[in-house]
Amino acid sequence: MRVVSWNIHGGVGRDGHQDLDRVARVLSDARCDVAALQEVGDPHRAKDGEDRRHEVADHAAHLGKLLGWYVAYGPTLVLAGRPYGNAVLSRHPIVSVKNYDLSVRGREPRGCLRADLLVEGGGVLHLFNLHLGLSGGERRRQAGMLLSADLLRDAALTAPLVVCGDFNMWFPVPGPIARLLRRSLRDAAYLAGARRATWPARLPLLRLDRAYVDGGIEVLACGVLEDPEARDASDHLPLWLDLLPHKAAFDSARQPSLVAQ
Repeated sequence: MRVVSWNIHGGVGRDGHQDLDRVARVLSDARCDVAALQEVGDPHRAKDGEDRRHEVADHAAHLGKLLGWYVAYGPTLVLAGRPYGNAVLSRHPIVSVKNYDLSVRGREPRGCLRADLLVEGGGVLHLFNLHLGLSGGERRRQAGMLLSADLLRDAALTAPLVVCGDFNMWFPVPGPIARLLRRSLRDAAYLAGARRATWPARLPLLRLDRAYVDGGIEVLACGVLEDPEARDASDHLPLWLDLLPHKAAFDSARQPSLVAQ
Protein backbone atom coordinates (compact mmCIF):
# COMPACT_ATOMS: atom_id res chain seq x y z
CA MET A 1 0.00 0.00 0.00
CA ARG A 2 1.07 3.58 -0.60
CA VAL A 3 0.92 6.22 2.14
CA VAL A 4 1.36 9.93 1.44
CA SER A 5 2.21 12.48 4.14
CA TRP A 6 1.63 16.08 3.11
CA ASN A 7 1.31 19.49 4.72
CA ILE A 8 -1.28 21.05 2.39
CA HIS A 9 -0.98 24.61 3.80
CA GLY A 10 -4.73 25.02 4.11
CA GLY A 11 -5.10 24.16 0.44
CA VAL A 12 -3.38 27.42 -0.49
CA GLY A 13 -0.85 26.97 -3.25
CA ARG A 14 2.17 28.97 -4.35
CA ASP A 15 -0.17 31.10 -6.48
CA GLY A 16 -1.97 32.28 -3.33
CA HIS A 17 -5.23 30.57 -4.31
CA GLN A 18 -7.01 28.06 -2.13
CA ASP A 19 -7.85 25.07 -4.32
CA LEU A 20 -8.93 21.84 -2.62
CA ASP A 21 -9.75 20.30 -6.00
CA ARG A 22 -6.08 20.66 -6.88
CA VAL A 23 -5.07 18.94 -3.63
CA ALA A 24 -7.45 16.07 -4.41
CA ARG A 25 -6.03 15.73 -7.93
CA VAL A 26 -2.48 15.47 -6.59
CA LEU A 27 -3.52 12.73 -4.18
CA SER A 28 -5.42 10.88 -6.88
CA ASP A 29 -2.52 11.12 -9.33
CA ALA A 30 -0.15 9.87 -6.61
CA ARG A 31 -2.13 6.60 -6.59
CA CYS A 32 -1.96 6.47 -2.84
CA ASP A 33 -4.17 4.38 -0.57
CA VAL A 34 -3.85 6.60 2.49
CA ALA A 35 -3.11 10.31 2.88
CA ALA A 36 -1.95 11.82 6.18
CA LEU A 37 -2.49 15.58 5.82
CA GLN A 38 -1.49 18.49 8.01
CA GLU A 39 -2.76 22.11 8.07
CA VAL A 40 -6.20 21.03 6.91
CA GLY A 41 -8.56 24.02 7.19
CA ASP A 42 -8.10 27.77 7.02
CA PRO A 43 -9.26 29.61 10.18
CA HIS A 44 -6.21 31.87 10.04
CA ARG A 45 -7.50 33.36 6.78
CA ALA A 46 -10.77 34.59 8.29
CA LYS A 47 -11.23 38.38 8.29
CA ASP A 48 -13.79 40.49 10.10
CA GLY A 49 -16.78 41.26 7.91
CA GLU A 50 -15.65 38.89 5.14
CA ASP A 51 -18.45 37.03 3.37
CA ARG A 52 -17.42 33.36 3.50
CA ARG A 53 -20.83 31.74 3.09
CA HIS A 54 -19.79 30.03 -0.11
CA GLU A 55 -16.50 28.66 1.22
CA VAL A 56 -15.98 25.11 2.46
CA ALA A 57 -16.05 24.96 6.26
CA ASP A 58 -14.82 21.37 6.76
CA HIS A 59 -11.89 20.80 4.41
CA ALA A 60 -11.32 17.20 5.50
CA ALA A 61 -14.90 16.16 4.73
CA HIS A 62 -14.78 18.00 1.40
CA LEU A 63 -11.57 16.26 0.33
CA GLY A 64 -13.07 12.93 1.38
CA LYS A 65 -16.09 13.54 -0.84
CA LEU A 66 -13.92 14.55 -3.78
CA LEU A 67 -11.91 11.33 -3.49
CA GLY A 68 -14.65 9.02 -2.23
CA TRP A 69 -12.49 7.95 0.71
CA TYR A 70 -12.98 7.43 4.44
CA VAL A 71 -12.06 10.44 6.58
CA ALA A 72 -10.74 11.04 10.09
CA TYR A 73 -10.21 14.62 11.28
CA GLY A 74 -8.28 15.80 14.31
CA PRO A 75 -8.68 19.58 14.71
CA THR A 76 -6.16 21.33 16.92
CA LEU A 77 -8.15 24.55 17.01
CA VAL A 78 -11.45 26.00 15.82
CA LEU A 79 -11.87 29.66 14.90
CA ALA A 80 -15.12 31.21 13.68
CA GLY A 81 -16.60 27.72 13.59
CA ARG A 82 -13.93 26.47 11.20
CA PRO A 83 -11.71 23.54 12.26
CA TYR A 84 -8.00 23.35 11.52
CA GLY A 85 -5.60 20.48 12.12
CA ASN A 86 -4.63 17.01 10.89
CA ALA A 87 -6.64 14.62 8.73
CA VAL A 88 -6.34 11.05 7.48
CA LEU A 89 -8.03 10.10 4.21
CA SER A 90 -8.10 6.41 3.34
CA ARG A 91 -9.37 3.96 0.76
CA HIS A 92 -9.33 1.42 3.58
CA PRO A 93 -12.02 1.52 6.28
CA ILE A 94 -11.10 3.53 9.37
CA VAL A 95 -12.18 1.50 12.39
CA SER A 96 -10.95 3.70 15.23
CA VAL A 97 -9.86 7.32 15.67
CA LYS A 98 -8.21 9.20 18.51
CA ASN A 99 -6.86 12.75 18.60
CA TYR A 100 -3.95 13.47 20.96
CA ASP A 101 -3.09 16.93 22.23
CA LEU A 102 0.61 17.75 21.75
CA SER A 103 0.26 21.42 22.64
CA VAL A 104 2.89 23.19 24.70
CA ARG A 105 1.79 26.18 26.74
CA GLY A 106 2.47 29.48 25.03
CA ARG A 107 2.83 27.89 21.59
CA GLU A 108 0.41 27.22 18.73
CA PRO A 109 -1.86 24.23 19.48
CA ARG A 110 -0.51 21.01 17.98
CA GLY A 111 -1.81 17.49 17.77
CA CYS A 112 -1.39 13.91 16.63
CA LEU A 113 -4.26 12.05 14.98
CA ARG A 114 -4.36 8.27 15.29
CA ALA A 115 -6.40 6.35 12.73
CA ASP A 116 -6.61 2.56 12.80
CA LEU A 117 -7.11 1.20 9.28
CA LEU A 118 -8.63 -2.15 8.41
CA VAL A 119 -6.36 -3.42 5.63
CA GLU A 120 -6.58 -6.40 3.30
CA GLY A 121 -6.56 -9.73 5.05
CA GLY A 122 -8.39 -8.39 8.08
CA GLY A 123 -5.34 -6.88 9.75
CA VAL A 124 -5.06 -3.42 11.30
CA LEU A 125 -2.55 -0.67 10.59
CA HIS A 126 -2.01 2.03 13.21
CA LEU A 127 -1.34 5.37 11.51
CA PHE A 128 -0.24 8.38 13.57
CA ASN A 129 -0.35 11.71 11.73
CA LEU A 130 1.27 14.65 13.51
CA HIS A 131 2.45 18.23 13.18
CA LEU A 132 5.19 19.22 15.61
CA GLY A 133 6.12 22.72 16.77
CA LEU A 134 8.64 25.19 15.44
CA SER A 135 11.03 25.42 18.41
CA GLY A 136 13.49 22.74 19.44
CA GLY A 137 12.38 22.71 23.06
CA GLU A 138 8.76 22.36 22.01
CA ARG A 139 9.56 19.43 19.74
CA ARG A 140 11.57 17.65 22.43
CA ARG A 141 8.60 17.79 24.78
CA GLN A 142 6.29 16.60 22.02
CA ALA A 143 8.58 13.68 21.14
CA GLY A 144 8.46 12.66 24.78
CA MET A 145 4.66 12.75 24.64
CA LEU A 146 4.71 10.58 21.51
CA LEU A 147 6.82 7.90 23.16
CA SER A 148 4.72 7.82 26.32
CA ALA A 149 2.74 4.69 27.16
CA ASP A 150 -0.54 6.29 26.09
CA LEU A 151 0.53 6.82 22.48
CA LEU A 152 3.06 4.68 20.66
CA ARG A 153 4.14 1.93 23.02
CA ASP A 154 0.71 0.43 23.55
CA ALA A 155 -0.28 0.72 19.88
CA ALA A 156 2.93 -0.89 18.66
CA LEU A 157 2.15 -4.06 20.61
CA THR A 158 -1.09 -4.79 18.74
CA ALA A 159 -0.49 -3.96 15.05
CA PRO A 160 2.04 -2.55 12.57
CA LEU A 161 2.71 1.13 13.15
CA VAL A 162 3.44 4.18 10.98
CA VAL A 163 4.15 7.66 12.37
CA CYS A 164 4.31 10.41 9.77
CA GLY A 165 3.76 14.12 9.35
CA ASP A 166 5.44 17.52 9.46
CA PHE A 167 8.17 17.16 12.08
CA ASN A 168 9.57 20.67 11.50
CA MET A 169 13.12 19.35 11.86
CA TRP A 170 15.16 22.13 10.28
CA PHE A 171 18.69 20.73 10.53
CA PRO A 172 20.03 18.16 8.04
CA VAL A 173 22.00 16.24 10.67
CA PRO A 174 20.09 13.97 13.09
CA GLY A 175 19.07 15.94 16.17
CA PRO A 176 17.79 14.84 19.57
CA ILE A 177 14.22 14.38 18.28
CA ALA A 178 15.28 12.01 15.50
CA ARG A 179 17.56 10.10 17.88
CA LEU A 180 14.76 9.81 20.42
CA LEU A 181 12.29 8.48 17.85
CA ARG A 182 14.83 6.03 16.42
CA ARG A 183 15.09 4.28 19.77
CA SER A 184 11.62 2.90 19.15
CA LEU A 185 11.05 3.42 15.40
CA ARG A 186 12.91 3.41 12.08
CA ASP A 187 13.14 6.27 9.57
CA ALA A 188 11.42 5.04 6.39
CA ALA A 189 13.60 7.22 4.15
CA TYR A 190 16.78 5.69 5.60
CA LEU A 191 15.40 2.20 5.09
CA ALA A 192 14.66 2.99 1.43
CA GLY A 193 17.83 5.02 0.84
CA ALA A 194 15.75 7.99 -0.26
CA ARG A 195 16.30 10.98 2.03
CA ARG A 196 14.73 13.85 0.09
CA ALA A 197 13.89 17.43 1.08
CA THR A 198 10.23 18.48 1.01
CA TRP A 199 10.29 22.22 1.84
CA PRO A 200 9.97 24.75 0.31
CA ALA A 201 8.12 23.21 -2.62
CA ARG A 202 9.69 25.51 -5.23
CA LEU A 203 13.25 24.55 -4.31
CA PRO A 204 13.27 21.93 -1.52
CA LEU A 205 16.12 22.32 0.94
CA LEU A 206 14.84 20.81 4.20
CA ARG A 207 13.41 17.40 5.09
CA LEU A 208 10.61 18.65 7.33
CA ASP A 209 8.23 15.84 6.42
CA ARG A 210 9.11 12.33 7.59
CA ALA A 211 7.75 8.87 8.23
CA TYR A 212 8.80 6.35 10.87
CA VAL A 213 7.79 2.69 11.11
CA ASP A 214 8.10 -0.12 13.60
CA GLY A 215 9.25 -3.69 13.00
CA GLY A 216 5.84 -4.72 11.71
CA ILE A 217 6.30 -2.66 8.53
CA GLU A 218 8.46 -3.47 5.51
CA VAL A 219 9.32 -0.30 3.56
CA LEU A 220 9.47 -1.12 -0.15
CA ALA A 221 10.19 2.40 -1.44
CA CYS A 222 10.05 6.01 -0.35
CA GLY A 223 10.26 9.32 -2.20
CA VAL A 224 8.94 12.82 -2.78
CA LEU A 225 6.31 13.76 -5.35
CA GLU A 226 7.75 16.53 -7.51
CA ASP A 227 5.38 16.94 -10.44
CA PRO A 228 4.37 20.53 -11.38
CA GLU A 229 0.90 20.41 -9.82
CA ALA A 230 2.27 19.08 -6.53
CA ARG A 231 4.80 21.92 -6.48
CA ASP A 232 2.04 24.46 -7.02
CA ALA A 233 -0.54 23.05 -4.60
CA SER A 234 1.26 23.79 -1.29
CA ASP A 235 4.50 25.10 0.20
CA HIS A 236 5.45 21.47 1.02
CA LEU A 237 5.96 18.58 -1.37
CA PRO A 238 4.18 15.30 -0.59
CA LEU A 239 6.24 12.49 0.92
CA TRP A 240 5.22 8.99 -0.18
CA LEU A 241 6.15 5.53 0.97
CA ASP A 242 5.22 2.09 -0.32
CA LEU A 243 4.95 -0.35 2.54
CA LEU A 244 3.93 -3.88 3.35
CA PRO A 245 2.42 -4.40 6.80
CA HIS A 246 3.00 -7.82 8.29
CA LYS A 247 -0.31 -9.52 8.94
CA ALA A 248 -1.62 -8.95 12.44
CA ALA A 249 -4.67 -10.44 14.09
CA PHE A 250 -7.62 -8.11 14.29
CA ASP A 251 -9.44 -8.33 17.60
CA SER A 252 -13.06 -8.58 16.49
CA ALA A 253 -14.26 -8.22 20.05
CA ARG A 254 -12.87 -4.68 20.14
CA GLN A 255 -13.82 -3.71 16.56
CA PRO A 256 -15.78 -0.41 16.58
CA SER A 257 -18.16 0.70 13.87
CA LEU A 258 -16.65 2.19 10.70
CA VAL A 259 -16.12 5.92 10.37
CA ALA A 260 -18.42 7.23 7.65
CA GLN A 261 -17.17 8.93 4.52
